[in-house]
Amino acid sequence: MLRRTLIHLLPVLVPLASQAQFPAAPPDTLPTWQETIAFYEHLARERHGAHLLELGHDDGGQALHLFVLADGSPCHPDSIRAQDKNILWITNGIHPGEPDGVVATMQLVQALLDNDQLMGLLSRTAVCVVPTYNVSGALATGRPSRPDQNGPVGHGVRTTARNLDLNRDFAKRDSRNARDLVQALTFWDPDLYVETHVTNGADHTYHMELLTTHPDKLDKGLAAFLGGVLLPTIHDRLGEKGIHTFPYFELMGEVPDSGLTGFIDSPRYSTGFNALFDRLGLMTESHMLKPWPARVAATRETLVAVLITMDRHADLLMATRAAARLRTSTTARYGLDHQFDTSAVEELPFAGYAFTYEPSAVSGLPRLKYDASRPVDLQVKWMDRIAPRVVVEKPAAYLVPQAWPEVIARLRESGAPSRVLARDSVMTVEEMSISNYLSSRGPVEGRTLHRQVEVDIRTVERTFRVGDVLFPMGHPTDRYVVSMLDPRGEDSFFAWGFFDTVLQRKEGFSDYVFEDRAAELLQRDEALRLALEARRQADTDFAADAHAQLQFIFDRSPWAEEAYRLQPVFRVP
Repeated sequence: MLRRTLIHLLPVLVPLASQAQFPAAPPDTLPTWQETIAFYEHLARERHGAHLLELGHDDGGQALHLFVLADGSPCHPDSIRAQDKNILWITNGIHPGEPDGVVATMQLVQALLDNDQLMGLLSRTAVCVVPTYNVSGALATGRPSRPDQNGPVGHGVRTTARNLDLNRDFAKRDSRNARDLVQALTFWDPDLYVETHVTNGADHTYHMELLTTHPDKLDKGLAAFLGGVLLPTIHDRLGEKGIHTFPYFELMGEVPDSGLTGFIDSPRYSTGFNALFDRLGLMTESHMLKPWPARVAATRETLVAVLITMDRHADLLMATRAAARLRTSTTARYGLDHQFDTSAVEELPFAGYAFTYEPSAVSGLPRLKYDASRPVDLQVKWMDRIAPRVVVEKPAAYLVPQAWPEVIARLRESGAPSRVLARDSVMTVEEMSISNYLSSRGPVEGRTLHRQVEVDIRTVERTFRVGDVLFPMGHPTDRYVVSMLDPRGEDSFFAWGFFDTVLQRKEGFSDYVFEDRAAELLQRDEALRLALEARRQADTDFAADAHAQLQFIFDRSPWAEEAYRLQPVFRVP
């Protein structure tokens, strides 16, 4: 039997201008995780076309659920596709302190089942809902969090039982949550992925900021669908409801007047990760200071607009995505490590609030204070064009030695086709040596993160063993595989420290012994002697460091460590 707060949540209906009806949100209290799951269990038990599955587990051991609305279709992606439908995926509670989507989606699915007008939106679309993704974070309601947010009572915290932020974990997948979710995404392969959030940041008049897969990283057809079909429909729908929207932004300075930038959603984030599989991605970011019922309404109406788009343009979305996947499997090169184009700055109208600087009651120093009673219309600088730092030629395949099972498992979980070598084989491959990189000063989500990676590539013959794994190209997963296996990718396996053992020297030498061997090498190898001299001429610190010069020779000698700085993933040309 549903508990009292959930009973309050469901039957109270409020008419909207479209005459569709939605259950009202409680004024200040969030349903618990148990109540949320009970709600979906009730629908799955009582309503045709509603199904509740377990897709995996949380870091804390609790079950992760998937609720599927597949009106007239069996609860399986193949059956859904056979009925000429697309799939919408909604993930709630990735940050349980940002709970607006939890209730907004409960309202939506109840209305889809009860309201004839809305039920028609399921004729060409099946809906998959993760009611709460970060269960252990949702259960931590006794820990205060998000002091800047205007309700509701009973929300959880941002991180899992392992203290991981799940929306930084899609590429590396250190959490049990992410491992299981990605396998479910691989199985269902949704056409459009939505994730619900509440944003922090500057105060302004907008109820909703929309963060999408960055169009400069998308397939051209999907980018056109995003900018020409999906976003206009969302803006029109929300505009009809009096809900004002703006692209998700970050500040160039302290206030919007200083200028705004868009957001580069690298593969660690859900939208950036899904883009690698030619899935459209959208995050709803309702504003923290707006009243909770208004934030829930803005989130819900965004979801309705997404469903309207998928219903009206079902065939176009299907064809656009199929063409994108074909292009991904045949494209010869991909861009990695996207950066803002600082020369591409335009102006946008922005509906903000006036602000002042007043003495702080805490420090006595000036503090920023927005005045929500004084809206102001601004023209702000806007920087949102991005370009890849490096463009990578796609090889015929990658070969990953079996010594790296964590990497092999993640590639396979994401659907990348593979073949295990059946015999020892000598192959001509390209190996990538790490010539330069920068590392984070402290841990980032439990790992050292590397960036601005540079590589030297050379062609060699190597012997690979039975059991090593080949990942051939020519598939819709190619962009994902290249992004994860080329160390220059901003969220590659190298970037996230999966291969950090090759960055540490394991062998060494005693200077007084190696001096004689080094001298012999220089006598026999004129090229080495000239290289050493050139380095001394170019670097005065090096010229004054005897050990550094011995190390220079050692690294180019027969005794050099083969594995040092060599990423143990090989390109098959």
